[in-house]
Amino acid sequence: MPTLKQSLLIAAAATLVSVPALAQTKLGIPDENISASGSDTNLPVNANDGWLNTRWSANASEGEQWLQYDLGSCHQVAYANLAWYNGDSRKYNLRLQASADGTTWSTVFTGTNSGTTAALKPYSFGGRAARYVRVLSTGSDVNTWVSLSELEIWTNGAGNCSAPALDPGKAPGQNFDLSGYRLQTLDGSLQVKQVDPINAYTDKYFFTDGSTGAMTFSVPSGAGSTANSHYPRSELRGKATWNMGVTRTLSVSMKVLQQPATGQIIIGQIHGEQTGGSELLKLRWTNGDILMGVKKNFGDSEQRILIKSGIALGQNIDYVIKLVGSTVTVTVNGTSKSFTYNTASWSAVDLYFKLGAYSQDSEKNGTTAKVAVTALN
Repeated sequence: MPTLKQSLLIAAAATLVSVPALAQTKLGIPDENISASGSDTNLPVNANDGWLNTRWSANASEGEQWLQYDLGSCHQVAYANLAWYNGDSRKYNLRLQASADGTTWSTVFTGTNSGTTAALKPYSFGGRAARYVRVLSTGSDVNTWVSLSELEIWTNGAGNCSAPALDPGKAPGQNFDLSGYRLQTLDGSLQVKQVDPINAYTDKYFFTDGSTGAMTFSVPSGAGSTANSHYPRSELRGKATWNMGVTRTLSVSMKVLQQPATGQIIIGQIHGEQTGGSELLKLRWTNGDILMGVKKNFGDSEQRILIKSGIALGQNIDYVIKLVGSTVTVTVNGTSKSFTYNTASWSAVDLYFKLGAYSQDSEKNGTTAKVAVTALN
């Protein structure tokens, strides 16, 4: 039979196991730093509002869904607090991941929630250095819907997130997670072919730079083209498609290394499966200017909006394309422009992301469109 003193020590030890250290602090995450693979009307920011009666929801019937926080800078992540919608009666399949750069991810937890509480529950990260944290799920033991009421990030303070070096000796698919993409590249006859899965594939139009390790896209002017286009391309095409009304984000760090004679390259897109004007957004590099090409209605002529000027060949470009509901916001090197679409006109279009080098030069004039990507999320 333990003494009173022994009982108090045992209770204190149990408390220390379950309660975070006082030095740990909860991060305040701005709503603009939150992204997700998708959602219904229960938006990603609902998981960051401090209320357990709101939630982020997404249907994982066609694949795993994720919610991601950008912590703003590198932190030693102590743990994440998660509260699940109906978590007292549902077990959600989940993974928790951390990343220093938003490209390379480490899994810190795989399993389920307890199924016995809808309250916040901590999942330890062990002080892992990270700038990005995300939770992934395929749904629960009830259905394929992922519904998270709240996500909190607690840290031990600043961390050291030295970005992992890209390996010049590896193929692009070995330096980057390209499992969610297929490659549209030129074959030997300058016609476009599809490569899926990409894995260790490489060719003279899609390769790793031998000095920097960057994923490089290169196409000669006047080469072959896909249907409904006169221009050559070497691009990644997202496998996942969605409709207007959800949240989707594409983040890329890259450089334009060579320009075609026209001076125009499309470096990112929100495209549609349908033909005849289904490009919701084209992000254009044009002689150093970055413009977003938009169409308010499906099939409209493209309207071009200048975002940033004076970005020379070889200068770094950090861009983010974010679709929230019917509004697209494009941020280039810290400058943002937004555009709102006619949702009804685009409602039946299946959309997806593209990125790479889509040259806007149909003449065989000896010039090349070439871009190098150093980060992709």
